[in-house]
Amino acid sequence: MEQKQKPRVLVLDADMVPALTISRSLSHRNCVVDVASDTINPLISYSNSVNAVFQYPDPLAVPELFVQWLLEHTRNTYYDLVIPVTERSLVALSEHRGLLSHIRLAMPGPACLEVALDKAKTLALAASIGVPLPHSITVSNLDDLVDLKESLKFPLVLKPVRSIGSATGGSSQLQVSYAFDMAELESGCARVLQFGPVLLQEFFSGIGVGVELIARHGKVHYAFQHQRLHEVPLTGGGSSLRKSEPVMQPLLEAAERLMAALDWTGVAMVEFKLDPQSRKFCLMEINGRFWGSLPLAVAAGADFPSMLLDLELGGEVSPSRPYRNNIYCRLLSRDIHWYEAVLRGGVDKRIAHVPTGWEVFKGLGLFFHFRHRFDVQSIKDPVPGFVDAGRVFKSYFHRTLAVSQEKAFFSRQRRAWRKGVVAAAVAQAGSMLFVCYGNINRSALADVMVRAYAEDSGISVTSAGFHQQDGRPADVVMADVAAQFGVDMHAMRSICVTTQLLHDSDIIFVMEKSHYDRLCAMDSSIADKVYLLGAHSNAAEWPAEIADPYGRARTDYLACYERIAEAVDNIKSVIAVRVND
Repeated sequence: MEQKQKPRVLVLDADMVPALTISRSLSHRNCVVDVASDTINPLISYSNSVNAVFQYPDPLAVPELFVQWLLEHTRNTYYDLVIPVTERSLVALSEHRGLLSHIRLAMPGPACLEVALDKAKTLALAASIGVPLPHSITVSNLDDLVDLKESLKFPLVLKPVRSIGSATGGSSQLQVSYAFDMAELESGCARVLQFGPVLLQEFFSGIGVGVELIARHGKVHYAFQHQRLHEVPLTGGGSSLRKSEPVMQPLLEAAERLMAALDWTGVAMVEFKLDPQSRKFCLMEINGRFWGSLPLAVAAGADFPSMLLDLELGGEVSPSRPYRNNIYCRLLSRDIHWYEAVLRGGVDKRIAHVPTGWEVFKGLGLFFHFRHRFDVQSIKDPVPGFVDAGRVFKSYFHRTLAVSQEKAFFSRQRRAWRKGVVAAAVAQAGSMLFVCYGNINRSALADVMVRAYAEDSGISVTSAGFHQQDGRPADVVMADVAAQFGVDMHAMRSICVTTQLLHDSDIIFVMEKSHYDRLCAMDSSIADKVYLLGAHSNAAEWPAEIADPYGRARTDYLACYERIAEAVDNIKSVIAVRVND
């Protein structure tokens, strides 16, 4: 009797943990699993569930090359199924469906996927079928905010309409942010609008709940629910600890209405915010792909990768047993960051729940619970877990080393000011350069304030930045703040720093350590003439770095002005002595 050939599957986005879960599940189903990503040595490459590992071009930076890679790869190797795991690959594949019609892609139809990928369209659909929503407004340009000022209620959640945004120079993975006043709203919108519209949404306080499902032609065949226990960051983000729980009927009904309206075929997660006291809920979004907490679902018995394999290759969802409730699953590498964030404090309590000591202790106690599992660590597939733990240790070792080196650097910089090293350098300098990132705020301000004063001293003063575009005017907010103190910045135009400019400058002032590092990377010989402008003060309340106020509240611009003005006064005093001598 001829032996049936094993299904061969290609899992994309192999650098993501859900890809490891998919690989383990399908390998258990006797599939030959190949994986691919745009990174070298992804965690999954150490798994005993993987047959082969490949690398492709970055789908965000060069989507056309990524699609071309897949076309060429599938010509050489036949796959029964190709599974994109994140929107990075999903968006590129969906936009090139015509070229990929000969490949079986585990991907919903174009019309319904477009709705899931676009949050504004998702919310419009939900509103039309009666699914509860937070109040939302779509903004396409900053002028839209003018008419909304009186009606907006803060805090607001700023959500890019599409998680993958496109602008000149490629695509980017966009993040959710928050605004507590008009200044933060304007700056937040300005950052996102360069990639596309932004959704302004009222803040709905509650716990994060996900209803994961698999559907065929709009009918949900299996559903699973989880609750987020830890999120990174604490203000809202990917979950690092979650638990399985019974599906709430109102949430399931809402998810079913959405899937029916979309005529959805495939897996999806419908994300809600739930008020545990009132039991009221709001739809947040639809993830039209596998989700980050997939390891929990599989650990609890809801094997969605296996169900998807049956749906894609057999046309039906095989019956599955009910999953187990109160199973806990932890992404160790991310959860360590959760504990670190709790210990560090500084969490904005207006939008985030700050865990109590008991909640922290309880979370640690779950490590020893018989229902506790890990996303990566597995007895049956141990190597990825060891590699993951090793990478966590290595990351913290390098971070500790970097913090130590950073403290030593700041100490040297403060000592140079305190011991008169900077003053001596200023006294001997024939040329002075101020550097920040964009050369439209901090360095431009210092340039203007010192240049006029240094005219009679024989010191030439200029400023530059790392931003590639020359000729940009000073930030209008900083120019306005400076004008209040009699400093005119309107004639300033930005320039990009060059190695020649560094070589021609006798003394260079930077605003942040990262600026020092970048300049030394351009020309290591200049290290001894680069100083932190903000290190002039030894006061504990004055950090050695001067933060960039760009896009922030006016009070941040004022604080920046005061820091620079005080540092400049120190430079002026040295110049005054030089002129008088």
